[in-house]
Amino acid sequence: MKRGCLLVAALTLVLAVAATAVAATKVYYETPFGKVVYKPKRIEFSDTTLSKIHWRHWNRKIARGNGRARINTCNPNCAAGAIVHGTAKLAMFKRHTQNGKRFYGCLTGKMTASGHVYRVEWPPACNH
Repeated sequence: MKRGCLLVAALTLVLAVAATAVAATKVYYETPFGKVVYKPKRIEFSDTTLSKIHWRHWNRKIARGNGRARINTCNPNCAAGAIVHGTAKLAMFKRHTQNGKRFYGCLTGKMTASGHVYRVEWPPACNH
């Protein structure tokens, strides 16, 4: 009986160490302008700024975030476009390893402002 308890204790310790190692692997994100960040609170594009981002499930296969959006409608062109403010729902996925670090490779999202829905996808053509 003592041997069985020792085996269970050893197995529990091995599983706890393995779970800690998996949880300790940080996943980063490279912004559109090349800055490497962990859990970005702000992401800027040429015509859109996402800010006050709060992430759930970061480091997992898919990270989900909510935040604020500032969008240049670029209508009829970006110089004459209106600036609108709204909310954003984001997802990061396609993890990969680059130079020994884990990264999310894709960002997609839906922004709602002034009754319109805008989409964000980085890099372009990166979808589920």
